[in-house]
Order: sequence, then C-alpha cells, then structure tokens
Amino acid sequence: MFSVFLLISVFIWFLNALSKNYTSVIEYPLTYSDFPEGRVLVGELPEHLELRINAHGWVILRYRAFRKPVPISFQLSAFSLNKPGADSSRAYLLTRYLKDQVSRQLPPELQLLEIKPDTLHFQFARQVTRMVRILPDFRYQLDKQFTLKDGVRLDPDSVEVSGPDLTVDTLRYVYTVKSDLGLLSRNFSDKVKLEKIPGIAFDRSKVDCSLELERFTEVQLSIPIEVLNLPDTISLQAFPSRVKFTCNVGLSKYERVDGSLIRAVVDYSAIEEQTKLLDVDILNLPVYLLSYEYYPKEVEFLMSRK
Repeated sequence: MFSVFLLISVFIWFLNALSKNYTSVIEYPLTYSDFPEGRVLVGELPEHLELRINAHGWVILRYRAFRKPVPISFQLSAFSLNKPGADSSRAYLLTRYLKDQVSRQLPPELQLLEIKPDTLHFQFARQVTRMVRILPDFRYQLDKQFTLKDGVRLDPDSVEVSGPDLTVDTLRYVYTVKSDLGLLSRNFSDKVKLEKIPGIAFDRSKVDCSLELERFTEVQLSIPIEVLNLPDTISLQAFPSRVKFTCNVGLSKYERVDGSLIRAVVDYSAIEEQTKLLDVDILNLPVYLLSYEYYPKEVEFLMSRK
C-alpha cells in the first residue's frame, strides 16, 4: 500500500511540476534561401540555432521526447546584411534581428527569449556558368583479338556547370561515376551518371556512353634507317640498313597504316670514340597503333669522309 501511495504522490508531483513554466535551450534546424542575385553561398554556416525558450514543462518534455521540428526557413533577401569594409564577398547579420521571423515559425506554446550564436557570418562568390569536358572513369577488359574502334564515346562530351567562380574557373573536367564494366566481347551502350561535385550544379545528370569493339590484326613493315645530324662531309651506312617493324591495328585503320610515314632513325651526334653501336629510334608513330615492336634496336655502322 505504501508503494502504491508513493507512486501516486510522485505522479501528482510530476504533473504539478510540468504545469509550471521553465526556461530551456533547444536546438532548431535552419535552412537558408533567397541569396543575392548572381551570388552563391560558400563556406559553412550553422545548421542549427540554439534557442532559449520559455514554456510549460510538459511542452518542453513533449518537444524533447517526441517532436521533430520543422526547419526554420531563413530568407536572406528579407534582411540588410552588414558588410565589413570594402569586401563585398563577406557579410554578417546579428541574430537578434531574426527574432520576429523565428518566433513566427515556432509553435505558439514556445516563447522565444534569445538566439545563439549572436552573429551569422556569410561568404558569397560570384555565380558563373561554363562548359566543361566530361571524362569517362571506367574499368574494363577486352576479350582476345578485340580493341576499341574509336575509344569511349560520350554524348554529349561536355556539360554546363554552374557554381562559385572560385570552383568553376579551376574545374578542368567532370567525371562519370566510377564503374567496372567487366570483360567486354561486344559493343556496350548505356546511360551513365556524372560524379557530383559539392556546390556545383550540372545541366544534366546523365550522358549516353558507347564502346564500339572491333577485331585487330598484325601489320609488318620494312622501314629504312635514316641518319640524323649527319654533316655534309661524312657518309654513314647502318648495318642492317632497315628495321623490321611489327604493329597491331584495328581492322578499320588497316588501310591507313603507311610505312613511308613511320621513320626509323639513328643520331650521328651520339657517336663517340668508343661507340660501336647506334640506338635506333622510331618517330612519327600513328596514334591509332595498339602496340608495336621493331628489330633491331641497335645497329652497327660504317663511317667515311666524302
């Protein structure tokens, strides 16, 4: 019986205590909108305001235990921001001027007494827009005897980006979301997402991507060796006088392989007193060659005066 009456007494005391008014500090989420025209907000801002409020105890208890507060919407255009000195990119606002706007967004049973922090600091940047090239970020393997016909194709290959000038002006590329396409033995085509950049907006979130496969073949050429930096009074003959050049090329590029454009050279200026062999270098390699090999890489030479 004693325990029952004790519980009843505690319950009555608890109800009586909650009926009184108390001062407490609560956190309220904050969102920002209506920035100055042509400007974007950079840097970090408080996501919550600390509000010192006065309310009945049961209201504070209900708020802390059950309520998920609706964020306070803070419209910057409704206030005249203070600017320190001549720096137009910085501004601040004393939160005491927000009291009326915040109070209107609070439940009527909460009486607002004070807002912390006492000052909100803002940093703005000029909003700019420009086109930036998209680069694919894929991992893939090609099945045997296959190669890419014209590389990875993206359509469009550029995206319009908008954001703070400090970020957009230094942005070189936008990348696709990193993905692994695995082993490819046939053409691939799909829409791919662009990797998001904090504070930057794109005019599209996806682009068309395609990889066209083709078989490749081997081409063998015999290329004469040329001598660079040879004086007019000297005659130099390399042995052998030609190199065997072997390369792999996609079938669509087979007809474009021209042995007269690829050069095999040795350099006369590399000859010293003890030099017996000259290194052979290959110049004017077409960009569409998949791989190449040549032999020999060093040649003997016979030098004489004219």
